[in-house]
Amino acid sequence: MDKEQDPIESQTDVLIVGAGPSGLMAAYWMARFGVNARIIDKHETEVFVGHADGLRQRTLELFDSMGFQHRVLQEGSISFEANIWVPGPQGKIIRHGIMNIGKVDESPFHNTRLNQGRLERFMLDSIRETSDLEVERSVLAESLEYDENLENDPNAYPITVQVRVRSKDESNPSSGRKSAAESESTRNGILPDKRTGLVEHRKPTKTKVETIKARYLIGCDGAHSWTRRQLGIPTEGSDTDHIWGVVDVVPLSDFPDVRRVCVVTNAAGTILVIPRERNLVRFYVPVQVCEAGATDRFDRSTITPDVIRSRLQAILAPYSFDFKICDWWTAYQVGQRIATQSTKGNRIFLAGDAVHTHSPKMGLGMNMSMQDGFNIGWKIALSVAGALRPDVLQTYALERHPLAEMLLDFDRHWSPMFTERKDNVSDAKAKEIAAIAGMFEDFADGWKVFYPPSCLVWKSEGQDDGPPFARHMIPGERVRPAKIRNQADGVTQWTTRVLESDGRFRILVLAGDVLNPMQKRRVEILGQVLAGKSELGASPLDRYVTVPGRFKSLVDVFTVHTSPWKEVEFFDFPEALRPFDQFQGWAYSKIWCDGPCDVDRYCDGAAYEKWGVDRVLGALVVIRPDQYIGWVGELGDVAELTQYLDGVLVKKPTDGAKLPAENLKIEEGYAAE
Repeated sequence: MDKEQDPIESQTDVLIVGAGPSGLMAAYWMARFGVNARIIDKHETEVFVGHADGLRQRTLELFDSMGFQHRVLQEGSISFEANIWVPGPQGKIIRHGIMNIGKVDESPFHNTRLNQGRLERFMLDSIRETSDLEVERSVLAESLEYDENLENDPNAYPITVQVRVRSKDESNPSSGRKSAAESESTRNGILPDKRTGLVEHRKPTKTKVETIKARYLIGCDGAHSWTRRQLGIPTEGSDTDHIWGVVDVVPLSDFPDVRRVCVVTNAAGTILVIPRERNLVRFYVPVQVCEAGATDRFDRSTITPDVIRSRLQAILAPYSFDFKICDWWTAYQVGQRIATQSTKGNRIFLAGDAVHTHSPKMGLGMNMSMQDGFNIGWKIALSVAGALRPDVLQTYALERHPLAEMLLDFDRHWSPMFTERKDNVSDAKAKEIAAIAGMFEDFADGWKVFYPPSCLVWKSEGQDDGPPFARHMIPGERVRPAKIRNQADGVTQWTTRVLESDGRFRILVLAGDVLNPMQKRRVEILGQVLAGKSELGASPLDRYVTVPGRFKSLVDVFTVHTSPWKEVEFFDFPEALRPFDQFQGWAYSKIWCDGPCDVDRYCDGAAYEKWGVDRVLGALVVIRPDQYIGWVGELGDVAELTQYLDGVLVKKPTDGAKLPAENLKIEEGYAAE
């Protein structure tokens, strides 16, 4: 190998180590805000086939807010129920029962499978829409130093990482072995928009060493995280590792449910069957259990597609099973482990598998990882922009680490269903599988995240519901999706898309029935306050610093009313709720109606009912950039709303506006007409 080049020194605001799902989610936010960021990955190429594939409903809602859920829907495989098979008479296996997958009234999306490589491509495309941020591949991080004395200086770069870019000669030794790119290019099913990932861009002919100084570091580098090891953060967890064989094949089988999600359990073992895109089916097959201390002696070469095939034939008997097309296969060696901490100081953060690992058949690992990256990504991006108060970064561990613990608790209940071997498998096991799935359903699908009280979540300790006037608008939980109708053009849209993930906090004005004279007056008063035209001083919309080149304000406003769509006009609402731009005109996308639409059965006029909000009096809600609820109040509670935002966002240096001394309230004795 040629002599190494002279070391290079550089600075970046954010360094992301690892370009998997969690790293790309974090990078999405850096691109959105134009943050000076870099994302490095030790692998030569993108993921093309295999790896994680399960997508839960909450993740799909986030994809909709990012603008590419339609691509997932077009390519993915969707299921609405799962079957359980148990031993029957005369050595047969029989379909015991059906479990519903998801609740139709919770989300417009359904559990979907699509391979990780396609999702990463969608995220990369989304990043490139707003930024020239690229993944730097074949880059190895070799040393990490963190000067904690500098972490409270916002202008300091306390993190030093030395990286090394492997040369082509190093990546492709003369032994005759193919490079990763060459190997991937021979595989079937690589779609055209992924072929660019086979090309190695700007690969140096010599090894390049670089020292990177960073303000923030996000370690998204997997279960064997280099970042975590450099920080000396240990993991804790189970004493047993389960060895799993996994194959993505086109099955040749007469098993009736081969294209349905199902669990098959008998004396020969328990498998999970997952139908996939392009006629593929994934099979999870437990192969071996290694006790503590024995996993380092596990010989991965003993697990082959033929071994997995034989296990499947035994478990599915007397049904036939074989395959000729194997798109991907691997052997997993995973136990339930969690890092003791997910942060170092207030500048280094771990996300995804770097924090939590578990068995591979829950369909949750990639979802949790992406949501980790999504959570820390917007917080760091706003912090770098100087718009977020520094203490808000502490909410990352407060919100996400308990969920990692819940994930492992779920796996501790779920894994034994697949790994315990019993000579007599009865209906009781099928019922136990269904019971465990039901017990963790709200958590697994992301309908509840249980974010605790903090500066970002204003709620009382132990509060499980929203306030009486907005019972299902629960601080710390997501906004339940509903389809609403645009007041200007009548087009219907899900709130997951309306509340776009662009980094802004949103004041959701649930205006109620604006045909009611008293209610209309309340909305007009709110409009005056938001316009800064009341005696209470400057508007909360103009109170905080902005991000140059991005938005005029980091606080946006959306209004949803309940009056009949045909009886209300767009210009009936205060201008603060439908602002005018000299180039773009009126903000027609800001006013919406919760009313039924004859041509869209999903727009049923029941959003307020889903949210538990009175259809006359309405409510006021602050939605965080990640679509979780931060604060809930009545239409007149402007002072408390401002206090909430003051605790999160950085006020303009010249802001001399006084905080409202008391909340605006409707006249005493007012009754809904």
